[in-house]
Amino acid sequence: MLYLKKIDEKNKGKEALYRQVANSLKTAISENRLPPGSPIPSENALCGHFNVARSVVRQALSLLVDDGFILKQAGRASVVAPRMKHRRNLQNSLSLHAQLEREGTRLQTSVIRLEEAAFPAEVAAFYGDIKGLLLERVRYIDDEPISYVKTWLPKEFAALSTVDLTDKSLHRQMMERFRRGPQQGRNQIQTVPGDRILAKYLNVRKSDSLLQLQACYYDQHGLPLEWFTAWHRADRVVFDIAVDASLDNNIQVKDFESAIK
Repeated sequence: MLYLKKIDEKNKGKEALYRQVANSLKTAISENRLPPGSPIPSENALCGHFNVARSVVRQALSLLVDDGFILKQAGRASVVAPRMKHRRNLQNSLSLHAQLEREGTRLQTSVIRLEEAAFPAEVAAFYGDIKGLLLERVRYIDDEPISYVKTWLPKEFAALSTVDLTDKSLHRQMMERFRRGPQQGRNQIQTVPGDRILAKYLNVRKSDSLLQLQACYYDQHGLPLEWFTAWHRADRVVFDIAVDASLDNNIQVKDFESAIK
């Protein structure tokens, strides 16, 4: 069971043994080394792997059941529970933060970088400028990463700080402090392979496929507001797109089509 980290002898007295066993299993589940539906090793196997008593293993498994990581099945081996997927509706301009908030789900945000930077060519064409702000964030639910977001912003938002955006909504800050909010734009979705950086921040393997959302938004005044690319864990996020024959699917929003190519 190489996918399960053993208990370090130095840490045996620092935390209850059953919690250390549970944390090792949680890590393997979160990193998809024990994917949903896979059987949990037997109590005997876990006792031998961690070198602990059966009572310790049973406490650890009970904790994982209570926390929703494991499903107990009568007469059969326990299995890793299916993961709840969080849905994002791409038919409106509400941010992921706002949509999850409506569901009663708390989205955590860690700011990796916020600094002045030169725009890539396509972003420069969108803003009509060569420099602005680069904002990089990782979004979490229950301390588990679900997306990594790279956002390019115009210079007008230079007053924003990492404190303003840690565990807070960028769109809410835009509206409350600058009276600007996303009004219209276009989203593009594709499946892409991970890389070393994405694997690190999203706690996945480099070979795992990710859902990439790239978008440009204009504000209520028709001015370019935001350009971002977000990589989402495919095992944690679902994109919803409504179909309505009454909508004109050929609407052109500014020069977005040329800017995003």
